[in-house]
Amino acid sequence: MTKKNKEKEVKKTNKVYLIIKILFVLLSVISSGMLGITVMIGNILPNKYLIIMIAVLLVVNIIFGLLMLAKNKIVNVIGMILIILFGSVMIFGFTYANKTFDNLRELVAPNEEKTNYYILSLNEEEYTDIKQLEGKSVGILDQESESLMEKLDSETKLEYKKYHSIGDLIVGLELKEVDAIVVSSTVYNLIIEENENFEKNVKKLGEVEVVGKQEKIESDINVNDSFIVYLSGLDSRDTSSVATGGLSDVNILVVVNPTTHKLLLVNIPRDYYVDVYGRPGMKDKLTHAGLYGTNTSMKTVANIFDININTYVKVNFKALTNVVDAIDGIDVYSDTAFNSYHKKGWYVRKGINHMDGEKALAYARERYAYSSGDRHRGKNQQDVIAAIVKKVSQNKQYLLKYNDILGSIQPYFTTNLELEDVQELVKNQIDTLKPWVVESISVDGSNSQNYTASWPKQMTYVMIPNQATIDNAKAKINQVMRGA
Repeated sequence: MTKKNKEKEVKKTNKVYLIIKILFVLLSVISSGMLGITVMIGNILPNKYLIIMIAVLLVVNIIFGLLMLAKNKIVNVIGMILIILFGSVMIFGFTYANKTFDNLRELVAPNEEKTNYYILSLNEEEYTDIKQLEGKSVGILDQESESLMEKLDSETKLEYKKYHSIGDLIVGLELKEVDAIVVSSTVYNLIIEENENFEKNVKKLGEVEVVGKQEKIESDINVNDSFIVYLSGLDSRDTSSVATGGLSDVNILVVVNPTTHKLLLVNIPRDYYVDVYGRPGMKDKLTHAGLYGTNTSMKTVANIFDININTYVKVNFKALTNVVDAIDGIDVYSDTAFNSYHKKGWYVRKGINHMDGEKALAYARERYAYSSGDRHRGKNQQDVIAAIVKKVSQNKQYLLKYNDILGSIQPYFTTNLELEDVQELVKNQIDTLKPWVVESISVDGSNSQNYTASWPKQMTYVMIPNQATIDNAKAKINQVMRGA
């Protein structure tokens, strides 16, 4: 090979080597840029940390650039190895951050809400299938959506008779005003609780699933000021999603003061005998308000305390079990020792008990172990929520597990919180790393029997509200909101 050819070969090798070094620098810049842009778009990192992150990435890339510019090939190789390691970390961080922000967006996005309905007739009737009801009269509750009738009509054409209450619907079937009735799985379970013979007297002709959109309720809170969120826990054994309507067995006001980092949980008993918002006439149990949708429950609770609430979080059983498991369990103090009714074989001792998701749910549902029944159950629910908040806010490791936590509660969670609100809450928590002080109170009442709007002809257990406890709760809400 001639000298000239050797020089050409060296120049060609040097050119290839230069291109390789440029590609490594681009790998570092692009991978760090992807992560940086994703975190900026995600908007959950406080500005001071965002500036530090950008500065660190810039410095690291400058160092890598200098290593690649060095004429020493050993230095170049060391730089390449470091860039590969750095790029791998950046790509992993980008993937994790992107997935976290996707989960966050899905969490606050309007969800499809599924409700299962049963078509029921009396056992003595000859019907065995919904198609045999063509042209027949079928009873439904007046709050049911057009989507239900459209779904039923896709199976067979029916004539509908609407009833204002569950009790009247059942009487209509028993008196043969209608040939069959259609009720949600939640209402069906409620009927069985109130009427032991009902299940024996009817048969299921079929089942349909209706998919509805999440109620459109605008949230108007400012997360940098004090605000109130209505927390509704649905008594739903169908844990595949959050149903559009269902018994709201957990009714808690979450009063948040981000300045003082204080949370006030106000529990309202499920059997509170109240005027249901938008349903004039006879009073009903608060839990039954959930059958008419989240807005009805939320406005009913707001009227009890004479306050304005436009923001809600609605969950079912599965959301609680999953989030507790995602944070590796919680520690809750029990003031009573008992054998769990909802988790067979679990003995709850007096004192601190470590609970996984199933145990936390069983503890939150427990009422048979206490003489005060549902009153103590409300306290247990508040204790479980407080334990979750305490663990997440006081352990920095869970700030890095938002992806796991967010993913664990989909699709068992719906809210009308805006994405920007959630981002700001997360950002503020990362910024301060300050633990939340959680305080719990409950309103109370007296045990009674009365007719309800859902069962107008049948006496049932209700709790008559104690106005003094309501006034005390209102004063406490105002105190927390003001930061006093």
